[in-house]
Amino acid sequence: MLPSAFFISLRSMQLTRLKAANFRNFSTIEFVPDARMNILYGPNGSGKTNLLESIFLICLGRSQRGYSDGVLIKNGEETYRVEGQFTDGDSAHEVAVAYSNRSRKQITIDGVKSRLSELYEHFNAVAIGPEDSDILSGPPSSRRLFLDLYISQLSKKYLEELTRYNRIVSQKNAALKDGLEFDSFNELMIDSGAKIMNARGNFLKDLEENCVQYYDRFSGGSKLGIKYLPSAFDDQEWDEKVVESQFKKKLDEIKEKEQILKTSMTGPHRDEIEFQIDQLPARTHGSQGEWRSTAVALKLAVMKLIREKRRKSPVLLLDEVFAELDNDRTGALIDSFGDFEQLFLTTASRPPKQLLNNARSFEIKNGLINSVD
Repeated sequence: MLPSAFFISLRSMQLTRLKAANFRNFSTIEFVPDARMNILYGPNGSGKTNLLESIFLICLGRSQRGYSDGVLIKNGEETYRVEGQFTDGDSAHEVAVAYSNRSRKQITIDGVKSRLSELYEHFNAVAIGPEDSDILSGPPSSRRLFLDLYISQLSKKYLEELTRYNRIVSQKNAALKDGLEFDSFNELMIDSGAKIMNARGNFLKDLEENCVQYYDRFSGGSKLGIKYLPSAFDDQEWDEKVVESQFKKKLDEIKEKEQILKTSMTGPHRDEIEFQIDQLPARTHGSQGEWRSTAVALKLAVMKLIREKRRKSPVLLLDEVFAELDNDRTGALIDSFGDFEQLFLTTASRPPKQLLNNARSFEIKNGLINSVD
């Protein structure tokens, strides 16, 4: 039996129908999921992960695996289109995301052409998959992407500020390359960058508390820590009250160096996060199993933050999460599902018995989806 918390009732965004054309290995599909738990099974390469990717795309306009839109088009085709129908409390929405090699991506919400940022206002999704190990073991850009993707779901202002900041950095780099004056761009970077760093610092403070609790369930005794390491500070301690002054000081110190190298060398675009396991850097001292457990704990902590701050539960996408977990960790993960409303889980093998009686199962084979209920 699943814990009683498994069926906590929340205001929740739920996917009620999905259609896709020329997306990955799908020519055309129509998928009507269960309101709570959906198990997607089939052999490797059948399209299970692609289906999760289409759901993430319809929620947030991008691949959870970081792939460009051109890669998502079915081989031999020139366009893809994914449509989704959602309920959100008492309201309903229809969303479409389409992309062509010959034009820009088009997003519509309830038939109205919309910006990417508007998806983040309406919809939430958290994806957990094998690629998440890069958050622990990959380059700093993987950790910054993790921050940006999930903070943006909590704050429209953050997404807008991030877009503004990236534009400023591009303009500054162009000025440096051409040997032009760039002090005015530094002033803009300080204003915008301080807002981003403050948001990241606050997010990681909230995240660490929740993440440590989840990690304790999977770790077998090891302890997790998270440190925010802004590139604009020499100190490892982040202090929201002095962000702007420290950022300005750093820019002044490296001004000549930036002129020589012709690139912007400090700011949120160079930030780092350090995950520690038993007070040692996870990136250099962690095992693959520890990376995997940490990544799962991170995403569950993100899910909890979204529930608390947006007062609704996001769609949760789990890609082969049980593949590298032993029985104890599998049981701990299933117990953690008490916070979810709608969940999609892929597996190439038979899922744990605790899930089968509470889920609807779908077989995915050769780009086709069949309900097995």
